[in-house]
Amino acid sequence: MTPPSTNQEIARAYADGARALFGPTTRSIAEGAALRQAQGAALRPSTIAQEAQGAAREVVPEPTMLDRAAALAPISADLTRSASAGLAAADPTERAQASTQLLAKAVADLQISAYLLQSAPEAAPATRAVERGVDAARVSTADIEESLAILLGEAPAAQRGVRAVALPADLPAAREQLAALVTATLSLIESHAAKTGQTAMSGLLALGLGQVAQAAGIVGLDIAQALGVGEKVTRIYTLVREFALSAYDAVVAVCGPMIAQTAAQQVLAWLNDVAAGQRFANLLAQFYETKGTGEQLGKLAAESQADLGHFAVALQGVDGLRTSFGEQLVLVDRLLQGFRLFGGAAASAIPQATVLMAAAYLVLAGYAILAGADYVDAARLKLLNRVPGVRQVVETSLGS
Repeated sequence: MTPPSTNQEIARAYADGARALFGPTTRSIAEGAALRQAQGAALRPSTIAQEAQGAAREVVPEPTMLDRAAALAPISADLTRSASAGLAAADPTERAQASTQLLAKAVADLQISAYLLQSAPEAAPATRAVERGVDAARVSTADIEESLAILLGEAPAAQRGVRAVALPADLPAAREQLAALVTATLSLIESHAAKTGQTAMSGLLALGLGQVAQAAGIVGLDIAQALGVGEKVTRIYTLVREFALSAYDAVVAVCGPMIAQTAAQQVLAWLNDVAAGQRFANLLAQFYETKGTGEQLGKLAAESQADLGHFAVALQGVDGLRTSFGEQLVLVDRLLQGFRLFGGAAASAIPQATVLMAAAYLVLAGYAILAGADYVDAARLKLLNRVPGVRQVVETSLGS
């Protein structure tokens, strides 16, 4: 069989493997049979025997589940590499889609890791706190399907927040509508980035600056080697760890290793400012300068002599940025929650889980902040240059 080569083929192979992994297990079939018996199902002994034989043929035994997870791991690594190539595409839409795909893939990897963790032997958790962490980290088939739909670009428009822009009837209305949309979009991007960044900052502060500084030192390096994950653990915990590391690798790939290192150090500096009492939202506002950008673009809209068609292009472009950024930040928020739950649930079996969580938080916070700067065209924070931001879209559309 020829291995998949294109990104979409690899993505479909990954999705197929993930769906197979989340299929029926021995435990779920056994529980279903027990439930039918508890409900008083009037089954003759011969019928029970026939059902048992049928179930035996349909059962996915535990070793097979681990085999499937092991087979999926290299496909996951291939998908990170193939999706990363899209970040260098000539088309900015493709670059944005590649970022979204990598984030969705990281979420799916983390969900697979959590699924394997919750399937581990019940005797493994050492404390009640860890047991609660495993319960909180539980994922369902619906959870993984949602991530896979985004990864494959098949998520419904309503789920992605896509909406049709109501086009104005005349130029005065167009000028007013564009100015209002620019202001709202800039504000939304800044507030969402600030909220996500603050969530990450709070999580990092809870871990302690010393441990976070240690994590910052390994960002951009070979994470498995840096954490020293060579010790022997049971096969299922090896796979739990492998998919968590794969999720982290996808997160780093969204930035790129060099930018991830720079972003982690910048977040660490901001973390010290926040620890000293500064509000993170105020720090972000200084870099984004969205108020000034909104005023300048509002003036441009009011004075532009472009026709109605050009205003329509600007409106659709700005609204598209709002949708794309919102979709990415929702995934970042899910990753922050997922790594936090993983860091608590896997701590007893994987001692490096907390450091991995801290490193992931640093990179995710950095990406949220840098992506927001990219989407608003912040002149003071231009490490990422993936998309034409609000300023560029408006100026280009109106011919300025």
